[in-house]
Order: sequence, then C-alpha cells, then structure tokens
Amino acid sequence: MKEFDSLSFKKPTRITTAYKKSHSRVKLNLPNAKSKMTAVAPFVFILLSLLLLTVAIHQSLPFQFLLLSRSLLNQSFLIGFQNSAELRPTGGFWGSFALLDIGTSSSHPQLNFDTNPYKLDNKLKSESGVNLPEPMQQMWPDAKQSFVNANWSADFPEAAQTLEWYIGQGWGDKRISGVVAVSSLSMIDLLKLTGPVQVDETEINSANFTRIMSERIDHDYWQNEENKTINEPKTIIKNLFLEISKKVEAVPKIKIAGFFYKQLASGKILVYFNDPVKQRLISTLRFTGEILPYKRDYLLINNANISGGKTSLNVSQRIAYEVSCNDEQTTSQLAITRRHEDLWPHQINTNYTRVYVPLGSTLKSCKLGVDDITDKVTVTQESGHSVFGFWFSTKNGQIKTAYLEYQLPTMTSSTPYQLLWQFQPGTLSDLVNLKINDKMVFDGTVSERFRLFKSF
Repeated sequence: MKEFDSLSFKKPTRITTAYKKSHSRVKLNLPNAKSKMTAVAPFVFILLSLLLLTVAIHQSLPFQFLLLSRSLLNQSFLIGFQNSAELRPTGGFWGSFALLDIGTSSSHPQLNFDTNPYKLDNKLKSESGVNLPEPMQQMWPDAKQSFVNANWSADFPEAAQTLEWYIGQGWGDKRISGVVAVSSLSMIDLLKLTGPVQVDETEINSANFTRIMSERIDHDYWQNEENKTINEPKTIIKNLFLEISKKVEAVPKIKIAGFFYKQLASGKILVYFNDPVKQRLISTLRFTGEILPYKRDYLLINNANISGGKTSLNVSQRIAYEVSCNDEQTTSQLAITRRHEDLWPHQINTNYTRVYVPLGSTLKSCKLGVDDITDKVTVTQESGHSVFGFWFSTKNGQIKTAYLEYQLPTMTSSTPYQLLWQFQPGTLSDLVNLKINDKMVFDGTVSERFRLFKSF
C-alpha cells in the first residue's frame, strides 16, 4: 500500500489577478421580501434565519433569535449548487453558484448567479498553479486545481474555506460570511413538494430533473451556434429557481420550514459560517457537514465521481461491517457492494473511494472482487482519521464488492464497544449490516447523517 501524508492540497499565497472585474454574472433583482418572502433570495434568507431559530430553540435561547437573525444583515454568502449525480466528497460537483447579498435590510436581498465559473476558473488555475489531489492528477495529469474541483476535503468546513479562497482570488474582493451548499437531491425533494414546473416550454419534475438538466446543459444548448459564443449553458438553473420560487409561494410556511429542517438534517443542505460563534452553535446540530472526531470505532465511506458522468445516483451501496473484539486486538472486516443500474446515461461510474477509520488503524488486506489491490491502496491521515483510498469504478449494469480487513488501534477492554457511523452528504440511503462479535446489531436502511451503534 502507498503512504502519503495527505491527499489534500495547500492553498497558495494570495495572488493578484488582472481579470477580476472582467467577468459578468446573471444578476437577479428581487421583489420586496415583505410581500414575496418566498422569492429566490428571500427563500435562501429564510433558510439561514430558520437555521439560527433552530439553534436558538435547541440551545433554549429563543430570545436570542432576533439578535442572531439581525447578525445576518450586511452579509454575503456563497451559495453552491452541488450536483449529486456527479458525486464529490461534500455532496456533489460545484458546477455553478450564486452570491447572496443580504444588505442593510432583509427586505431586499439580492442573488447574483454565476452559471459558468469555468470562464474565470480556467484563467485562475493557470496562475495559482495548485496541484490537484492525487486521484484527480491520475485522471487529468496536465491539469491544475480550480474552484469547481476545490471541494475535495470530505470535511465541509475545510472545503468551504477553500472554496471561499478561490472566490476571493477570481471573483473580486467581496468578503464572504459563509457558505451554503445545496445538493441537487434537495431540488428533487423541493419539486416533490411544489409539483412540476415549466422552464422554456419543458416540464421539469422530480423524476426527470437530473436527466433534463443534463441534456439541456451538456447537449441541447450547444446545438445553437450563437450559444457557443455566449457560453452560458447553465442559465437554465437561474430560470428554474425563478419558476420554483413562484410555486413555493403557494406552499404553507410551516411546510417550507419543515422542508428546510429535513434537508439540513439529512445533509442535503450544508452550512458554514466564518463567524466562530455561529459556526459553533450550528455544529451542535450537525448541520455543518464536518467530519466528527471520535475516540472509539468510526466509519465514513466517501465516494468521488471523477469523470464518470452523471451516473452517481444510479449506483446503490450495501455495506456489511463485522467487528471482532478480544482482549488483545480489535479486527474489522468491511464489505462495500456497489450496484450500478443500467440507466441513462449508460456509462462507467469512475469512482474513487475513501474509507475513514480510527486514527492509527492498520490495513491488512483489500480486495476488489477477486483481485488483491492491497498494494494499490493509498493510506493517508485526514481530519483526525486514518484513510484508505482506492479506485472503485463500476460499469453500467455491474455489481462489484470491495473487501477490506484492518486492525483498529488498541481500545480499553473495560469500555463497551461503540461505533460512530457517518454518512456522506448528497447520497441516497445505504443498506447496512453490522455484526459485533458474531452478533447482529443492525440490518436495515440508514438515511440519516450519523448513527451511533453500541454493543450490549
């Protein structure tokens, strides 16, 4: 197996770019939020306010909500749209984003869309010269790191800070107060709530959202020669937000609040604040997408679709984890089975898997199907955990299993065994089978972001 200190990259010192003011964004001026509280920018502002309200109630400090909410004024937030059909460590590929400017009053927030960050990104990566993480280097040996690939860290706060750095380099000197990442799965859930919408004479609903968006962006847009010059294929995202915001107006506010809470709890929406006080508060609710420290057993399976098309939502995952504990050592056997359904877009899911385990764990063997790939596994340390990384790709219609055996660091035998299982944001439910000393502890579906298992 290969040893690396880290697969993360270090951000270089700040650079000055001559093109910061040369870009153009699609600006969306919004109506007065008092009369249309569910228009697009107020829609996001409601999310942030609801988040702080939830924190206030959870902390038994309801009277602090007003102060917390007012602290959002004169703030700017980076809103990233993570395409979970092209899964990345924090929940999806960052192919587009918007900047939310709240201003001096919550009545007139403004959302500025950047539907094609590549225009500046391609220039920025040539100046910054930051190397890609090792797996991406293997896929694109001549490329450099850029904004759209900057969420490599599976720890969202760390990824958010890196994304903010890129925004500061290429998109001006605006101070960002935090980052909100919205998974495409959240948009699918929202369409279930609102019903279908019409965008450019096309009906978009929860069932066809991923396919329609990909076809319109990756294929249909480029059939018009004029569009090749304009080069804004993702403008449909802005148009979609406008149409959904109209449908949301008819949804009772209590349902909208419940929707947001479920999205935050499931990791389909992640939030990071630069303000350490706010960040510490929302961290208690586990809405931040951070990798948790844990001194007993720990498991996180994190997948990254690297040049595998929009195939990630076609892949289901079944996990069998068996732990054998005795006075001398604790050994773990992990089987990850990935089933790739033969559905559109009918191509290989090129996937890199990282398995996060307790710091100091020792890999004994790893097989992919019948092939021994132990020597090809990269061992790193990230976010306070040992990490085993390897390529785990599947063809459409294929089922494949990876088998890992590793020894956990020494644990005190007097303390009952405990396992904190953390699940990747932007993913569908996993089927989980857990045995501890040959005793079945759990066998079923897990959809929440965290689950603590204990032996009895």
